[in-house]
Amino acid sequence: MTISTTNITKSYNGNGSTHSFAYDFPIFADADLTVIVRASTGAETTKTLNTHYIVTGAGASSGGNVLFKYNTGTSSDAHYSATDYRPASGETVVIRSELSNTQTLDLVANDPFPASSFETALDRLVRM
Repeated sequence: MTISTTNITKSYNGNGSTHSFAYDFPIFADADLTVIVRASTGAETTKTLNTHYIVTGAGASSGGNVLFKYNTGTSSDAHYSATDYRPASGETVVIRSELSNTQTLDLVANDPFPASSFETALDRLVRM
């Protein structure tokens, strides 16, 4: 994929019922996002992946969604929780790309050139 996005932060207002918040930049893994809920007082709480929310769209160039967990009525739903973590009215959701500074590409001498893996590694580098 090519990287043309320079905006790597999205903000939304909570309303107590919306659970899906979009991001329009590529990430490589679910953990590449930091999700913060900011109270009207300005206090910020960093939410925990798979406890408070799940992520869709890792690996997609167009982005995906952060889905806050709540009681959907069906415990087999990926975003089900007995506790309602949807942001309340007056709270702001901040979704930020936070790539770890790691290099995961291992090139082996005399192996065929892995163009796709190489491009992904370069894309990660550009995003850091």
